[in-house]
Amino acid sequence: MFESLNFLQLISKGGYTIVVLIICSIISVSIAIEKFLIFAKLKISSQKEIDKMKEAINAGDIAKAKEISEDSNTLVSVVIKEGLKNTKGVAIKEAISRKIAQQILKFEKHLSAVGTIGAITPFIGLLGTVIGIMKAFHDLGKYGVGNPSIVSAGIAEALIATAAGLFVAIPSVILYNYFSKRINNLANEIEHLAMEVLNPIIYGDK
Repeated sequence: MFESLNFLQLISKGGYTIVVLIICSIISVSIAIEKFLIFAKLKISSQKEIDKMKEAINAGDIAKAKEISEDSNTLVSVVIKEGLKNTKGVAIKEAISRKIAQQILKFEKHLSAVGTIGAITPFIGLLGTVIGIMKAFHDLGKYGVGNPSIVSAGIAEALIATAAGLFVAIPSVILYNYFSKRINNLANEIEHLAMEVLNPIIYGDK
C-alpha cells in the first residue's frame, strides 16, 4: 500500500499529530545535543590542583588551599572554595552539598522536557491513530463495505501516528535516563573529591 511512498510522503499521511511529534522530536534532539556539548567541555577536576590543596590543608595552610581553589575554574575547586569559607565540619558539609546542588542545576536544565516528551509522545501518536480510525469508519459509513480498501487504507495511515509516537518516545526516554544517570554520577564524583580534600578540616574539627 505504501511501497511507492518516500519517507516524507509516508509521514505526511499520519495526520496533524505528526507535526506535533516532529516538533517534540526536534526539541528532544536539540536538548540532547546541548547536553552532549556541555559534558564534552566539562572539566570536573585537576589531579594536580587536588594534590596541592590536600598538601596545603594537611600542612595547616588553609589560606594556600583557598588561593589554589580560587585560581581554578574546575567544578571540584568551585565546591572546595565554597567549603573553605567555613571552619566547622558540619558547616563545611552543608556548604558542599548546597554548592553541588547549585552546580548540578545547570546540567539538569531543560532535561525534564526530554523526559516529558518521552512520556507523552506515545499518547500523542495514539491520539492520531484514534482520529484516523474514526475517519476510516466515517468513510466506511459513507462509501459502504463495497470498497474495503478505503477503510484499510485509513487504518493503515492511522497506525503511522502510533509508530511515529514510539519513534520519538523511545530515544527520548533513553536520552533522559542516560543524562540523569550521568548527572547523578557527576554529583557523586564531585562530592567524593571535595570530601577527600576537606576531610582533614571536617574531622579535625571534631
